[in-house]
Amino acid sequence: MTEYNDNLHKNSKASAYENARYLRKVHTGAEKKLWEALRNSQLCNLKFRRQHAFDNYILDFYCHKMKLAIEVDGGVHNDPEVAAYDEARTKNLNENGITVLRFSNNEIENKIKEVLRKIEDWFEENDLVVLEYLPDEAEGPTSEKNKESDEIVGSKTPLSSRRGEGGEVNRIDKLFSKKRKDVLNIYCTAGYPRLDSTIEVMRALQYNAVDIIELGMPYSDPLADGPVIQQSNMIALENGMSIPLLFEQLKDMRSSIHIPVILMGYMNPVLQYGMEKFCNDAAKAGIDGIILPDLPRYEFEKEYRQYFIKNDLKFIFLVTPETSEERLRKIDSLSSGFLYAVSSSSTTGGAQHPVGNKAIEEQQGYFKKLGNMDLKNPVLAGFGIKDKATFRAACKYSNGAIIGSAYINALKNSPDVKKATKEFLNTVMG
Repeated sequence: MTEYNDNLHKNSKASAYENARYLRKVHTGAEKKLWEALRNSQLCNLKFRRQHAFDNYILDFYCHKMKLAIEVDGGVHNDPEVAAYDEARTKNLNENGITVLRFSNNEIENKIKEVLRKIEDWFEENDLVVLEYLPDEAEGPTSEKNKESDEIVGSKTPLSSRRGEGGEVNRIDKLFSKKRKDVLNIYCTAGYPRLDSTIEVMRALQYNAVDIIELGMPYSDPLADGPVIQQSNMIALENGMSIPLLFEQLKDMRSSIHIPVILMGYMNPVLQYGMEKFCNDAAKAGIDGIILPDLPRYEFEKEYRQYFIKNDLKFIFLVTPETSEERLRKIDSLSSGFLYAVSSSSTTGGAQHPVGNKAIEEQQGYFKKLGNMDLKNPVLAGFGIKDKATFRAACKYSNGAIIGSAYINALKNSPDVKKATKEFLNTVMG
């Protein structure tokens, strides 16, 4: 075992770093396949390093944020001496707080989906709330040149909760700068299905690779919403949800939620809370954008726009097929983040609301019109999206789609948030 360790690592931290740089260029076929799979799947938006030097060890793949090492074992690891070394090495890594998952070349080359599923299961069992984003220097002495090629691009250090006064780029802008197609926005109601479900639901959505979370602030008379979302609003209110309580629940949100979050609600409770205070507190909580369907355009422009700009909160307007081109261009100039395109002025998920990819196809002219207008903002479609077929149909004519009622129904019919979310999103993206 000592001879194997000496030959592989030279028992020196410095030589381990040198060997790591060399091994990045000569990875095996199995290592290359796993690397590509990790990059393509972007597990939980986390990043990994290949051939990462730790102490005098070289870890095949390492996620610093989760302290997880993934080892790829070739035939040499069947040798008793090497197996004994692996056991001692794993024990030492565990003592340093690092979990080791091991997979054989055969598993990776022939069962890559099963391998990824096992890694995902480990993430789920260890809940992303344990993530602590540290400065890049904490990840080891890797050169800037190597960083770009040796990391999976995922969620970097979370943006500051308070932006707008010299803070970092809004997460919505950051998302659309990297991804212009197939953006998935999922709506959920704060305080539903239980009062304490808010963060649990958000984590489940993030874990299952949703791009944007649209968090509904429950209101007793949600005029723009259909019966499914209306019912979830009433249950959340009965549970005791309110804007002050919601901000209390969200105060530590950015310790575990790293994707864009939008608040959707109505003017009455917001005005009771105070618009300026609402925008200030939303920004402090790390919210990225706001949707208020019943806020008139002229009131936003003349009275409230200043509060959104000050706090770098995107304000997202809705447009319909009945919106004239002149009005649409004006709305586009005032809106930020993206435009929310609904099929008609009827309620979301309601009986008059078109459902299915046939209905979406019938709106082809509407979406082509939006696409040909060279608008400032991306467009997300928000009607009748409930599964993979309708999501794909909507994305054909827009930058992405918004799902609300179908996901609320999935939560309603299952007591297990994680399981319900995973199963539902598999029907959309699977």
